[in-house]
Amino acid sequence: MSLPPLRVLVVDDDEDDFVLIRDLLKDAEGSNYAFDWCATPEEGLLHLRRGKHDVYLVDYLLGPFSGLDLIEKVSREGLSRAFIVLTGRGNHSVDVAAMAAGASDYLVKGAIDSERLDRSIRYAVDRTHFVDALRDSEMRHRLLFEQSPVPLLVFDQSSLSILTANDAANRQYGRLRSGLVGQSFETLLAPAERDRFHAALHAGVLASGAANVWEHQSADGKSLQVEGIFHPLNYHGSRAVLAHLQDITERRHAEAQLRLLERAIQSTGNGVVIADAKAEDMPITFINNAFEHITGYPAAEVIGRNCRFLQGDEGNAMERAAIRQALSEQREYSTVLSNVRKDGTLFWNQLYLAPVRDEQGEVSHYIGIQSDITGHRDTEARLAYAATHDVSTGLARYPVIEALLQDHALHHVGEPLTLIYADIDRFHAINEAMGHEVGDRVMAEVAMRMSGEVGDAGRVARFTGDEFVVALPGIGLDEAVAVAERLRHAVAQPVEISGGEVLVTMSMGVASYPGRVADIDDLLRRAEASMSRAKQLGRDMVCQYSEADMRRMEDRRMLGMRLRGAMLHGELHLEYQPELRTADRLVIGFEALLRWNSPDLGLVMPERFIPVAEAMGLMPALGGWVLDRACAQSRAWMDAGLGDFFVAVNVSAQQIQRGNFADQVADALQRHGLPADRLELELTESALLENADRALHSINQLSALGVRIAFDDFGTGYSSLSYLRQFTVDKLKIDKSFVCDLPHDPSSVAIATTVVAIGHQLQMSVIAEGVETAEQAQLLAEIGCDALQGYLLGRPMKASAVADWLAHNQVILPA
Repeated sequence: MSLPPLRVLVVDDDEDDFVLIRDLLKDAEGSNYAFDWCATPEEGLLHLRRGKHDVYLVDYLLGPFSGLDLIEKVSREGLSRAFIVLTGRGNHSVDVAAMAAGASDYLVKGAIDSERLDRSIRYAVDRTHFVDALRDSEMRHRLLFEQSPVPLLVFDQSSLSILTANDAANRQYGRLRSGLVGQSFETLLAPAERDRFHAALHAGVLASGAANVWEHQSADGKSLQVEGIFHPLNYHGSRAVLAHLQDITERRHAEAQLRLLERAIQSTGNGVVIADAKAEDMPITFINNAFEHITGYPAAEVIGRNCRFLQGDEGNAMERAAIRQALSEQREYSTVLSNVRKDGTLFWNQLYLAPVRDEQGEVSHYIGIQSDITGHRDTEARLAYAATHDVSTGLARYPVIEALLQDHALHHVGEPLTLIYADIDRFHAINEAMGHEVGDRVMAEVAMRMSGEVGDAGRVARFTGDEFVVALPGIGLDEAVAVAERLRHAVAQPVEISGGEVLVTMSMGVASYPGRVADIDDLLRRAEASMSRAKQLGRDMVCQYSEADMRRMEDRRMLGMRLRGAMLHGELHLEYQPELRTADRLVIGFEALLRWNSPDLGLVMPERFIPVAEAMGLMPALGGWVLDRACAQSRAWMDAGLGDFFVAVNVSAQQIQRGNFADQVADALQRHGLPADRLELELTESALLENADRALHSINQLSALGVRIAFDDFGTGYSSLSYLRQFTVDKLKIDKSFVCDLPHDPSSVAIATTVVAIGHQLQMSVIAEGVETAEQAQLLAEIGCDALQGYLLGRPMKASAVADWLAHNQVILPA
């Protein structure tokens, strides 16, 4: 196969010279050339830029111009071409200038033959190819060095001066502006590492190519854990070291966290098992020490097997089917089933299964948590008893009383039944002063005395906390009041505890059907109302349901009826209290606060009418009105250019539990053209407790809209932390009950500090409400609270006053 001809362009203003050169090359042995000719520098420049030829023979003199100028111009443009300069007579200075301009050779026209010209052309072509390859290689290596995501730098082995560094290294050490070049490599090392570095360098073991971990420091003094790999390098004739410096700080932290997690898993008393969901038959890949202890199987006999070997040959048919169903649906599942230990004995296993998803959302593994509950599960009857009875007192729970009332309503219509609602007075003080152990002892003793006094005449149940309900079927009001008095006296006897005794009293309310209460379903509520009156009258007494109680209830009903009218007749309005960012005192939002100015009742505060609205089911309508007005006002402020802040609206349980609440919010935002991020919805724990799944669904929908979610009164309930794991929350609000005693009460300080830490750990901002003193604001700023709200910063104001407040009010906070 013949090679293509070498393409030759002769740039010479004398065509005869071109013909001579062409004929010479045709006489060369093995000649294989293709020729072109141009006479002017302009034509030559066009051809050179196109680059269609392999070699360019350029006359030194092109009329009034120099061929060297043409060569230099092309070189300055970064074009790589094979040049040979031709001249009519030899001149050493011209030879030197030609080579400096970038020519491969310099030939005198009258002193060349075909062989020399052929050899010079082939040398020029080969040299240009070599230079191009070398330049490409250098460019690729430079590109690899500069663009490498791994921080790389080169430093002089003697002076330690950094000779070059890529962008990744400059970013890692915070030197993007000044750069690392010229700095001493020693400045990157933590002071404690410098002696170790010098020892390794002088011993000749540093540049061994082995990876070692070093402590470095960035420009701002931040400590970095760096994996360093060093190689010797000849850099422009100098002995240097190429350093690969990978920041592994996060990896080391993650490794430490993994070690801690593994230690926690191995230390727990619950068995942990992990199975590969993608492998055939879902084999076990990991078990912890507790699993070995519970089942008796060592890891060597378990890894690689399916978990079914623990189930034995019989039993658990329903549980097995349910587990298989959960696995097929790739969902969490919890059950109790009997399993078989290695020695053949049975144990009750409370099993929790959960899928683990990979980055693509596919289930890669299943994790199982098992607890040996054999000692707590003697029989199914015992479980049923535990479900309907209070563990600490042994009393029935209220659902047992509820079932008794329903049975009485069905089968004993018109026959008397009386409820006693009893509450231990100031029980919280006993817990706080003497501890929960004493409180539990008192609670158990009170329960025993009440059960002994009632006997077979009725049923005693623990309602909630320190409250009890006594159901007395077949007993009328007078006899029931006598029973209540006996109970009160029995409870009032001293309770013996270690080192002394405790005196307790009870307040009781009595309501009887059908004597005073026509509807048996109202018994509990009215007995509770009478107990509340006993509390108000001084505690330690028995109150029976009376007409006065009825009047109080009617008063609440009247308040509810007027509230309906207030919504229609414009008696309601909103006031707005500012929320300020702690760091720069910038207003970030206003909380909308509902007010009722009744023509007959005067100013009615929310503490009075909100419970009535909740009891009458008015909160969805009332909350909808507040939401609509707040969105309209926020849009008006936005149009007026008053600032980039949100409006916070309180949401009731009745609103969040409705399936269409997110749609109502979306409609309000659309109706007023309000961006979603300018609305914040504040939820309390009580709003979530009624139906957590329904609340979670609503919150997820609201988050999808882009609305801010705040957890109000955080820390006042018993399950706030458990809900934080489930719900998408943007902000926590420290309840004012924890703020009011700051900064003097250590417990309040600890609680506030903990709430801030929890919020920040969960990527939430934290605001404190009820800030009334500069000392409170100072402390909250010191513990990192993001925002503040309270009378110190601004009282609630009407919407019309906000613009003036923003323009003139100066909020004074400690610097």
